[in-house]
Amino acid sequence: MALLALLLLLLAIRERYDPFLVLFLDDVVRPKPVPLEAALSDDVALWLYEDTRPHVGKVASLQKGLVLVHEGRELIEEGYGFGLPIVVAGDVAYLSRHAAVSVRRDGDQVTLVKAYTIDTADRPTRFLREKYEDVDPLGTVVFSYTVRPPDTIEVVVDFGGLEASWDRAYLMSEQGAINFPTYQDGDGRTWTGDEVGRWHATEDAVGCWISQAEAVRFCVETEPGRRKFVGRERYNQYRWTGIFYLSWSGVDVEIDPPVERYSYSISVEALDGGR
Repeated sequence: MALLALLLLLLAIRERYDPFLVLFLDDVVRPKPVPLEAALSDDVALWLYEDTRPHVGKVASLQKGLVLVHEGRELIEEGYGFGLPIVVAGDVAYLSRHAAVSVRRDGDQVTLVKAYTIDTADRPTRFLREKYEDVDPLGTVVFSYTVRPPDTIEVVVDFGGLEASWDRAYLMSEQGAINFPTYQDGDGRTWTGDEVGRWHATEDAVGCWISQAEAVRFCVETEPGRRKFVGRERYNQYRWTGIFYLSWSGVDVEIDPPVERYSYSISVEALDGGR
């Protein structure tokens, strides 16, 4: 009994600093609302959750952007999804644990909207210190994703709800590293994810990731000269609270203030060479 009590205590401490089992059990026990959905084609759809699903890996307890779905299967793995904010202020990166979603319809046009409350600080990993710490909100960042079949997502980001000064922001656009191992630049040149590395700066207007079976490609496009970071990670990270899974491939856009609204586009297309 003493050993069991000790194990339960250690599990409770671990869940206090890095919740995962609690999220998993909550998904099982309590019914969850279905995500908002918009289709790009018969095989490709986009899901938008109001809560922090899917609960995978290191970012299980954090909000996600659009989840790419191909033939009914989520491809996000441990990525942040399409269109999610990270706000940097005072050398601390802030993310979101709470959000509100809505949908606007204008004829056949669908716009999914997600208002991210910036309420979580990403702290350096230290013993008995939370990696993702709840803080007083810095305000909100609102993403509007207008879906234009068969392959385009127009993204508008509104920083007007931020109530604190900020130094820069990153607009994350990521899906899973296992599903997307190959990077392609605007000139059509390709590299493996290992060749790209985890954080590679580029000012190319377009950057793309191609799926493992060459069935799907997603591309992030901005104006020329806009700084972006291309990267891919797939490994286990070890912390005192346990082993955490990382698996993402993405193109993340850097924004410097002052700016209130910013627009860019993401394309998702089924490739003829898919197997």
